[in-house]
Amino acid sequence: MSQDWRLEVAKEIGLTPVFAPTHEDFTLLLLYLDGRTPSYGEEVLHVILFLYPYVPLSASPSVFLPFSSDIERSLASLKERGLIEEKMEFRSGRYVNSIRLTDRGIAEARKVYSAFSNSWVLLNGFVLRKGADVIAELEALKKTYNDKSPLELLKVLASKAESEGEAFVKRFRLQSERQEKLVLGIAKQLSRDLKLLTRETYF
Repeated sequence: MSQDWRLEVAKEIGLTPVFAPTHEDFTLLLLYLDGRTPSYGEEVLHVILFLYPYVPLSASPSVFLPFSSDIERSLASLKERGLIEEKMEFRSGRYVNSIRLTDRGIAEARKVYSAFSNSWVLLNGFVLRKGADVIAELEALKKTYNDKSPLELLKVLASKAESEGEAFVKRFRLQSERQEKLVLGIAKQLSRDLKLLTRETYF
C-alpha cells in the first residue's frame, strides 16, 4: 500500500519533513551510534531491531535467536557496496564477528543520521515519531545489548517472552495460533531453565 496518503496527512498537521527509513538505513544508523562502536556479532543487530517495536521486520525464531532475512539482505547489500566490513575478534573469552562501518560507510551513515535527526520518522508504515527520539531509543538498545553473548541475549528474549506473552510472540508473524503457542511455551520454559542455571552458577 502506498504511503503517500500518510505523508500528506503529516504535512497537513505540520509534521514535516517526514523520513521513511529502509532496513539498510536502520542498520547504518545502528552501526553509527554509540561512537560508531562495531556490532559485536551479527546476532546483536537482529536482536536489537527485533526488540525495537517500530521496525517492520520479517523475523523467524531460529534455533537460538530471532533471525531476520531483511537484516541479512541489508548487511549483504551494504557489504557489497563497500559500506561495512567484518572482522573476527577475540572479546571477553570468545570470538565474535564484528561488523563496522568503512570510511565510505561512515559518510553514508552520517547522512542517514542527519535524516533521522531532522525529520519525523515514519515507522512500521503508520507511526510518526521524532527522529531524535528514535535515535536515542536505538542508541540505548545498542549500549544495553551490544557485546552480550548469545546466551545472554537468549536469556533476555526468553524473559521478555515470559513477561509479555502473546504480544511478544506476535512479532514473529507466525503462520498459526498453534505455532505461536508452541514458541511461547518453549520460550517460557527456557526462561525458567536459564534462571535456574544462573542461580546454580552463583552457588
